[in-house]
Amino acid sequence: MDGKERNWTAGRIDALLRSGGAVRLGMGSRRTCYRLPGVDLCVKCYRSDEEIAEGKNPGVSPFKPLARCVVREIRRFRFDERRNTCCQEYRYGLELRERLPKDLMTVFPATMEQMFLPSYGWAVVEELIVNADGTSPRRFAQAWLVADAQRQVELTASFKALGHELARHSVRFYDPPNVLVQWLSDGSFRLRIMDFEPASRLFLPIDRIPVLVRFKIRRRFARYLRNWNITIPGGVA
Repeated sequence: MDGKERNWTAGRIDALLRSGGAVRLGMGSRRTCYRLPGVDLCVKCYRSDEEIAEGKNPGVSPFKPLARCVVREIRRFRFDERRNTCCQEYRYGLELRERLPKDLMTVFPATMEQMFLPSYGWAVVEELIVNADGTSPRRFAQAWLVADAQRQVELTASFKALGHELARHSVRFYDPPNVLVQWLSDGSFRLRIMDFEPASRLFLPIDRIPVLVRFKIRRRFARYLRNWNITIPGGVA
């Protein structure tokens, strides 16, 4: 990071989050993503205690609390650099830069930096993925549903190619719903990945066995397409 981006130190980000002045972009069961004002950056960290109390789907009725095992994980791993998902994501991103072709690497955030926030534990500050007009990209299925027939063909072809390349290079990415469609200034698009959790939570370390990683990617991409009734002849493999 350089220029005005350097002003976003760990202490300043921590203070911003504690003040409630940051815009929350999204929240999963374990982590939250906030936009940093004035720069095209966002910060991802584990939920605060207040966000844990918001439950599984904030604002959605009926209220569903987080599972106890998830709450335990959040509180145990916030300050554990080895097991913190943000740290794992950052380390794996560095590994991918060393072995993936440049065109495939462009789907991931161009900027990633690991930080320790005093109140929130380990976090990652990364590129904020936005469209050319500054709006937020839609998830792949949402973009596909509102596209015309020709654009749907282009989107599905790109999605199929992405699934194939991720499987071919045994990239540990398990969440196709996190594939975004980013619109560029010339009207074209790029598929981007806003979030990936490279470590398996299963007892068996299948994320270290390439053939099982490839199988899991293909299976999850195919299931995602089926769930949205998006038909691609030949599947994603």
